[in-house]
Amino acid sequence: MSRMCHEYLEKVYAYLDGEMSDADCRALQAHLESCPPCMAAYQRDARLKELVRRSCACEPAPTELRERIVTYIHTSVTVVRRQA
Repeated sequence: MSRMCHEYLEKVYAYLDGEMSDADCRALQAHLESCPPCMAAYQRDARLKELVRRSCACEPAPTELRERIVTYIHTSVTVVRRQA
């Protein structure tokens, strides 16, 4: 994956959560449509988010917890990619 791919993939959760500007959404969508590996990663993350949403429908998680989880995921993915 290219550096551009990594930059887009770091924004996937913001995209899924509706936290991006319209211009950034269009740019990410265009990239996903032209990059099968990124589309696969996006679809995986979207399915995971939906599964968590259905499993935890009782109460939203605290913002601090979400931030810790996202940081942990990014750190873990970076470490795994560097080792591979």
